[in-house]
Amino acid sequence: MKSQSPWAERPRKRLKHRVLSGFALALIIALSAFLLLSASHAGSVWFASLWFLALLPAVLCALICYIGDPDQTRSATFYWNVPLVLCALVCVASVFVLHEGVICLVMLSPVWLGSGWAGAFVMRAQRGRRVRALESSFLIIPLVAAMVEAQIPFPHETVTLTRSVLINAPPEAIWPYAVSSRDIDVHEGRWTVTHNLIGMPRPRESVMAGTGVGAVRTAYWGEHVNFQERIVAWEPGQKLGWRFNFTNSSVQEYTDKHISPDGQFLTVDSGDYRLRPVNAGTTELTLTTRYIAKTHVNPYAKLWGELMMGDVQENVLTIIKDRAERASEGQT
Repeated sequence: MKSQSPWAERPRKRLKHRVLSGFALALIIALSAFLLLSASHAGSVWFASLWFLALLPAVLCALICYIGDPDQTRSATFYWNVPLVLCALVCVASVFVLHEGVICLVMLSPVWLGSGWAGAFVMRAQRGRRVRALESSFLIIPLVAAMVEAQIPFPHETVTLTRSVLINAPPEAIWPYAVSSRDIDVHEGRWTVTHNLIGMPRPRESVMAGTGVGAVRTAYWGEHVNFQERIVAWEPGQKLGWRFNFTNSSVQEYTDKHISPDGQFLTVDSGDYRLRPVNAGTTELTLTTRYIAKTHVNPYAKLWGELMMGDVQENVLTIIKDRAERASEGQT
């Protein structure tokens, strides 16, 4: 069997080196953009910007494909794989080098992949045309777009999330658990994507100080997260309303440093429980949470809010339902 000529190996090695160089350059650009924006006044909202979600991954993947396929000989598989590899590298670097939280990575990955594929295949379609203006602007497109977007005011959109559950107990049996729940076991509640896969801390207990309007309830999640809820509506057996008061940074520190519940792009504002008797032994308990979304990608952010806040609501309602039904059964 004839051995392959070393002359035939050289083009392959050159192509491999070009691909590695493309990925290295893309990662340097991404890191440079991150450091520049982190040092700016817009640093806390960079990951929720349109340019970062949609434009930057497209440009980076186009750049890698441009460097890695100079003769336009690679198959479509190469163009499909580039965004997958880049997204994996960015996620690994974000966790181990930049110490980013998993919530941001989960939210960013789907859009980065979609945008990356768009950039890769646009580059593949345009290679034969030799668009010099595009070829010479890989390094400046992301930064120029970031500066332009920074001048556009953020919209403020109030979002209302609601979840309900039917409980086999009268309102008076449910009310104490809506007001306060102590010593919540880690196995209480329900399985959710947000808690079980993404890793959001589960409620541990909620403690009410005082009664009536003006009372303060403190919620504890996991071992480290806590925040306050100031009571603004108190109708025993009917309605309990509150405004959130985040007196510390524990939510950010132990979930994701970019997810501030009272920050530049998100304000978790208020919530309430409503109890509605359905029949003599059944009550509908409804939990409503209101927050203000303040990003240029509100439609996308709201999808994740629907999932994650909805999971939190459903888990809390399940805890109340199980406790109230056990207490009601014990009294019969």
